[in-house]
Amino acid sequence: EDVLGVGHDGIANGKLRLPANLNILATMNTSDQSLFPMDSAFKRRWSWQCVPIEYEEKKRDGSKNESYYFTINIDNNSYSWIDFLKKTNDRIYKATDSEDKQMGNFFITHDVDEDEFVDKVMFYLWYDVVKDYDLSGRVAFQDNDGKVLTFGKFYENKVRAIEKLMENLGVNEINDENNNASASDADASVGVFAVNG
Repeated sequence: EDVLGVGHDGIANGKLRLPANLNILATMNTSDQSLFPMDSAFKRRWSWQCVPIEYEEKKRDGSKNESYYFTINIDNNSYSWIDFLKKTNDRIYKATDSEDKQMGNFFITHDVDEDEFVDKVMFYLWYDVVKDYDLSGRVAFQDNDGKVLTFGKFYENKVRAIEKLMENLGVNEINDENNNASASDADASVGVFAVNG
């Protein structure tokens, strides 16, 4: 009442009135752990729309896929975010039998360096995917000596650890002639994760 004034149509009996044509739009990631216990009766009261992961340069609706051009910049090498995303998500699906833990296009929103990649992407993979599943038989987190490429090694020598991960996943460096590595080049049968006790 102090702002709108007494008797304003937007306030009745000291309460804010909302117009009948008001729509509230919101987004949520169903993989967020805080949403897991959300009551299904509550969820039924909302309209849900799936936003699929887009791996191509053009989205299904024909618009430009901005994330297609994001890069992971490690030392003097660059890797395609989309290539990494596709190959990692394929392995997450095989390991979990679910799309729920897969990363979406805008898990990162711009080009990232090794610090941001480890702090955001690797942190998520390690603590929200690897720890939740028995993935000890998977191999992408394998170092040159055959031992587990533990999360701690990503802090000891980020560049070497990330380059080894990219090699294990089959994500190739981007060069001047090939601006974006094909997301289908890798052998999807290679394992992904191993748990360090």
